[in-house]
Amino acid sequence: MHHLVQANKGIMGIGTLIIFIAIIIVSAVAAAVLIGSAGSLEGRSMAAQRGTEEQVTGGIQIVNVVGGDARNHSKVDDLEVMMRLKPGSDPINFNTTVFTIDTRITTQTIRYIGNQTPTRSYYSLSYLQSGVSHRYGYLSLGDTAIANLKLATNITEQEEVTVQAIPRAGGITKIRFRTPNVMVDKRIFLYP
Repeated sequence: MHHLVQANKGIMGIGTLIIFIAIIIVSAVAAAVLIGSAGSLEGRSMAAQRGTEEQVTGGIQIVNVVGGDARNHSKVDDLEVMMRLKPGSDPINFNTTVFTIDTRITTQTIRYIGNQTPTRSYYSLSYLQSGVSHRYGYLSLGDTAIANLKLATNITEQEEVTVQAIPRAGGITKIRFRTPNVMVDKRIFLYP
């Protein structure tokens, strides 16, 4: 009978050992899943952080806006937008950058055409200053460029205008100005 009690204790010990090993295996699998999920979340959060930093720090800085010839009927039919790269920004590709112009009458979206004559749908670009890493069609560190925008409708005196530069990567730059009470000069400084 003493042998029978020892055999039952041995069987109970093996059963307990099997349950203990099963718990360890399940815990290891659960830990591996949690570690994998944490790594994936960390990767996504780092990507989101980089995107947010680029939206906040990157983009175009609009230096000034000049309206074209207003000597005829006190109306401006084109804008010259002088710009440079914001500090810390990656170069901006104008092939993927649009400008929007909002007035009380219309909203106009204008895309890049290169150094050809601007139209109401496309803007051209000229460089006043080239930086060390200058490439045509891009706004790089040290570049100062002018976008020549042809307006769909003329801007008149005392009109509120909003201009936005919208690059594919980087933050949107938005400025707002009101045209002067009297516009009779060849060049009208509108912003700042």
